[in-house]
This record gives sequence, C-alpha cells and structure tokens, in this order.
Amino acid sequence: MAVSPSVVAALVGLAGAAAAVHLALAPDPFAGSSAAVIAIGIVLYTTIAVTGIMLVRGRWSRWLAVATVGLDLVVVAAAGMGVAAWVALAASLGALAGLTGRWLDGWFRLRASATGPDPRAVVLALGLFGLVPAVGLAAPSGLTTAHGVLGAAGVMLGWAYSKAHVWSLWAVRFLLPLAAVPAVLQSPWPGGIMLAAVTAALVALGWSREALLAVQPLATSLPGPRTLRPRAPDGER
Repeated sequence: MAVSPSVVAALVGLAGAAAAVHLALAPDPFAGSSAAVIAIGIVLYTTIAVTGIMLVRGRWSRWLAVATVGLDLVVVAAAGMGVAAWVALAASLGALAGLTGRWLDGWFRLRASATGPDPRAVVLALGLFGLVPAVGLAAPSGLTTAHGVLGAAGVMLGWAYSKAHVWSLWAVRFLLPLAAVPAVLQSPWPGGIMLAAVTAALVALGWSREALLAVQPLATSLPGPRTLRPRAPDGER
C-alpha cells in the first residue's frame, strides 16, 4: 500500500508538535529551561524536515525527519506518558513507517543537485541549529549562561552559514570551540562529552573544503580573464 508524501509529512509534523506540547506540560525530568530549548529544537527541526520533504524533496530531508522523530521518541520515553505523549508516540511510529518504506523512493531526488551544496555543507548548517536541543539534553537539570551562549551561537551561525556568509565559517572554525568550552565544563560528564563531540564534529566539517566552497564558490576566488585595452585612435595617447 502506497503512502502519500503529504501524509508522511503530516505525521512528522504532528509527532514534533505533540512532543513539544508534552515537554511543555510535563517537562520532568528536565528543568524548565532545558525542556524549553529541547522543545524549540524539535519544532525547528520538524519545520525544516517537513519543508524539505514537501518542497525540496531532497534525500537529506528524509533522514533529518527520521532523526527528528527519533528525538521525539526519546523525549516521550524520558518525560513519561500523557495524552500528548501518546499522540507523539503514535504519530512517530506512523512517521517512521512512512519514512522508511520504499513507496517514497520515487518522491525524493535520486541524486543531489549538480548546483547544490555538498552534503557536508548541508550537515554543517543543520548541525549548527542542533546545538539548541543539544545544550538542553546535555544539562537536563537546567541551563547556565554558557549553555545559552552556545545555543544562541548555533542559531546565529547556522542562519548566517545558510545565507552563505563567509565570516560564519571562520566563526565556526575559531569562535565556536571557545563558546563550547564553558558549556562543556558546566555540564554533567555525559552531557559534556556529548557537547564536546558535537562541537568537534561541527568544527571538523567547518574545516572541510566542501564547506568553504558552499559559501565561497571556486569561480569567485579565481582571477578573471584578462581583457585587452581598446586601441586608442591614431593621434591620441
């Protein structure tokens, strides 16, 4: 039985919305600030995934949706059950069945766009936004100023990099590790290790050649063709 892409996208959206509502109503064992940023991250990624499925039809949107639904299930399992949790659970399972079925193979593009960014650049942009829920998961007992700075840096740099601002890539390479150090040190050791690993992966992607080409194409960095000066008319110097 074939499943419509719009139905799958709707299930992904419903799962994310229900998980966010469940966090708002029953955040325990997360502190209020931690639950808030996790919910924001879920809504953000759900929106990107649904938009990617319906409009872009890129393969990345399929796997982003799978990862987002997986986060929904983790939140539901950690925060206990309620009405919103049961809705999130049912929608998540339905979304996973729809996303992993072969009936969507013809909907997504088989090949990446020839003019689009490299997958590593896409992962970098999406991963920077992921620092928002990451700080909440790393510090379930509550966020510090350092966690807030790191999450805000992820949003700002993710937005700037997606807009092809070259300065954002240099900020990822040099400033992001500096912003991550206090947040890592102020997190419980499992969360600190997770934040350190995520930041290291993002910085490594930032140093890749493909990440640079996504914001500074090779054609713009090469010298242009030499043009001949028009010859002055006779008698003019």
